Amino acid sequence: MRYGNCRWVDIQATDKDRVVVVVPTGALEQHGRHLPLLTDTILVTEVAERVEKKLPDQVLLVPTLWLGASDHHLDFPGTLSLPNTLYAEMIKHVLQCCVGAGFRRIMFLNGHGGNTAPGTVAITEMANSRDDCDGVLVGWTGYWQGPAFAPEKHGMETPHASHACEYETSMMLAAAGEMVEMSEARAGAVVLDSKFYHSELGGQVTLAGRFHRRTSTGAMGRPDLGTADKGSSLIEAAVEDTVGLIGDFLTWETPRVFSAGES
Repeated sequence: MRYGNCRWVDIQATDKDRVVVVVPTGALEQHGRHLPLLTDTILVTEVAERVEKKLPDQVLLVPTLWLGASDHHLDFPGTLSLPNTLYAEMIKHVLQCCVGAGFRRIMFLNGHGGNTAPGTVAITEMANSRDDCDGVLVGWTGYWQGPAFAPEKHGMETPHASHACEYETSMMLAAAGEMVEMSEARAGAVVLDSKFYHSELGGQVTLAGRFHRRTSTGAMGRPDLGTADKGSSLIEAAVEDTVGLIGDFLTWETPRVFSAGES
């Protein structure tokens, strides 16, 4: 079901215990010289819409939130962004509206890594500070997370997704190939490679910093290796993994197991 196609009476009549509200979160930010600004939004929407088609009675799909927390990309022209604090407030208000409508299972399906920190802070603060959110199942997940994206399953030559990389380029070639300029697909040189931190792959340390200090092109991870076949495989894996997650999520319960004053 599509949330935006419903009438308010449809929302009122929905069995709130048998449906998951899925909220895709994307971004509008630079993605190297070869991918469009809406890459994250296009990809998470592709995954989310395929999931809804497979689970039309269990998923209530909200239109993708296209504006993300992308301040670290602002040095590259074209990026539109909310700062982390304001992004967290937006997520809180979306969640508040869903809970206010009576929904008990909400899953934010993320398509942009920069949304993760403020997004998870937002849902955590809501759970901790609002009694109406206590016991409501609210999750946050990235469609690329988990074993489904293991590189050996899809013929990938780089170890994991980064930004405007082999993975995202491949998926865009599969989802909207006409928007990809492969002749411009190139990453900048790796600027930091330590046993504790790699400027493209991360590591033991989380290092703060804007993207113009990580790549000269805005891209990472060998985008020139991207192919549509790899992208189709990745998208299908993301969809199947998310379908499995939603099905399992519908079975979860969070009973109260402690009350102050009880012996």
